[in-house]
Amino acid sequence: MRLFLVAMALMLAACARQAAPAPQVASQKPAMAKPQSVQTPLDMLVAAIGEHRFVLLGEVHGTRETPALVGDLVAHYAGDGEPVILGIEISTQEQPRIDRYLESHGTSADRKALLAGEHWQGAMHDGRDSEAMLELIDRVRELHFQGADVRVEPFDGPGAGDRDFRMAEHLRATAADAHRARLLVLTGNVHAMTRRPSWSMFTTDGKPIEPPMTVGRYLAGLAPYSINIGAANGDAWNCAQDGCRAHPLTARPAIKQATLKQLPPAESAWDAELTMPRFTASPPAISGAGH
Repeated sequence: MRLFLVAMALMLAACARQAAPAPQVASQKPAMAKPQSVQTPLDMLVAAIGEHRFVLLGEVHGTRETPALVGDLVAHYAGDGEPVILGIEISTQEQPRIDRYLESHGTSADRKALLAGEHWQGAMHDGRDSEAMLELIDRVRELHFQGADVRVEPFDGPGAGDRDFRMAEHLRATAADAHRARLLVLTGNVHAMTRRPSWSMFTTDGKPIEPPMTVGRYLAGLAPYSINIGAANGDAWNCAQDGCRAHPLTARPAIKQATLKQLPPAESAWDAELTMPRFTASPPAISGAGH
């Protein structure tokens, strides 16, 4: 009898163990939220430009980053099947050389023929004849070779009087002849201003000046969309009182990634401003071509 009671006790204990609720397992950590995709400078430009067909892209001359970004922008629209005209702030006299280069295979001899022009060989190396500008033209050549409807339009025509007016008139004629093309114009950031700036302007030696009429202001009737492209830090190859060389930019608070903001008309001479983390100076193209 005693053995029977012991056996029953053991069976009840076993049942109790089986019936006991399972211990609570610590809940798994919630899945980390996927980081939002970081917008690239190209994404930002495309979103800001939207349906605008005539765009002024204001640059600090002589950087690697801006011409490379503009090349990406041309490739983006060309990749969508759009005809694209790239306006660049160099002499219209270079048009025949550029056209021949766009039809070439881009060999060293082809580059040498392009660089033989006065724009590249002249004494004033102000950043518009940089290695990065040569690479931008070559990017368009590659797109053209792949079948894209793209062309390069230099618009800095010779002549007396108001240079901005002459450039504006050339671009006005280009826009009238553009038909369905997207006209992207890379020019100095002052030329790209479409409104009178609200801030004071000074000469290089500190004298106040009346804000000039600019390419963008002359073309205001065509409503071009203007974007100022700058950087928080770095340097650029341009000309100043101490000559043409790499010059540091006026430093701003550092940023880790590019930002773009729309600018109210009452506060700015441009419609938007893209700020890159850093610019890198791009030397003259002939210095890298063995000249």
